[in-house]
Amino acid sequence: MDYKIETQCIHGKEGKIKAHSMGAISMPIYQTATFAHLGIGNSTGYDYSRESNPTREELENIVTSLEGGVDTVACSSGMAAMMICLELFSPGDHILCSDDLYGGSVRAFQTTGTRRGLTFSYVDSSHWEWVE
Repeated sequence: MDYKIETQCIHGKEGKIKAHSMGAISMPIYQTATFAHLGIGNSTGYDYSRESNPTREELENIVTSLEGGVDTVACSSGMAAMMICLELFSPGDHILCSDDLYGGSVRAFQTTGTRRGLTFSYVDSSHWEWVE
């Protein structure tokens, strides 16, 4: 069955309704920083929200399902996502960027990027044919 995009965004592409903790139909928002464990070496699957969190995990699973992807990483900000992307490059790589970037991105490229041996060029991205 093909579910409407609204249903897919809440329950995933399959539209399957899962019963969450306490019987919730929609995924609850877990705002805790830490999670309890049953004992030493007996984890519940989550330790610290900055590392993993049931709410973020559900979001990542739904986005992966909607995009037909392999996996998803949800970040708390665009800068966090950009810094993760920088890790995909190796020293000596050259990155082509839009000349209309957020100033924080440019500063991160100039500091962290160049320290990692990356170089950057900035181009007018409103005309991609010029880039070729």
